[in-house]
Amino acid sequence: MGMVEFAPPVPILNCDICGRQIHAKPNRIVVEGAVMMACESCARHGTPYQEPKAVAPFPLVPTMKPRSVISRRPIARLPTDRRAPREVQELDLADSYPQIIQKGRKKHGLSQEDLAMKVKERLSIIQKIELGKMTPDLRLARTLEHVLRVKLLVPRTEPPVPKLPASATKELTLADIAKIRKREEKGTGELKAQS
Repeated sequence: MGMVEFAPPVPILNCDICGRQIHAKPNRIVVEGAVMMACESCARHGTPYQEPKAVAPFPLVPTMKPRSVISRRPIARLPTDRRAPREVQELDLADSYPQIIQKGRKKHGLSQEDLAMKVKERLSIIQKIELGKMTPDLRLARTLEHVLRVKLLVPRTEPPVPKLPASATKELTLADIAKIRKREEKGTGELKAQS
């Protein structure tokens, strides 16, 4: 017995416009920018679809001779977590910096404009600093100290840590710390009242 070959089944196509089964060759048309399969009678509703021309994947570029590669020494990069110098970490701006700057400026007989020119800043910056609306950065504070012969940067002082009772062996809660601070405030209040 010979082998019987079966033809692959023909896919059934339906018209995208009317929905009827397409018996003849389907027509590919474009209707309002959409590509559709249409039967003979609905093909007149659109324009015939044309396959786009195949484009070369890479444009042809004339080959060039490779340049000789110059080896360069790698640039040593600074670590990103580099900390500020110790003197910067341990210095703070004096609380009364607006008054210090104003007194120093008047002592040297300078107007705000003159001071702005000497420290190479805008007049508005000097005005805001003297009003206390803006704090000078480290560079500007050092320049102002140099020009006005004043002291703006003072050593940083840490707030005192509340003393804990020696008998405290358990872990402290926030409520415990609040009670300790109240006792200390009460004690300093009594000392002020006595003196």
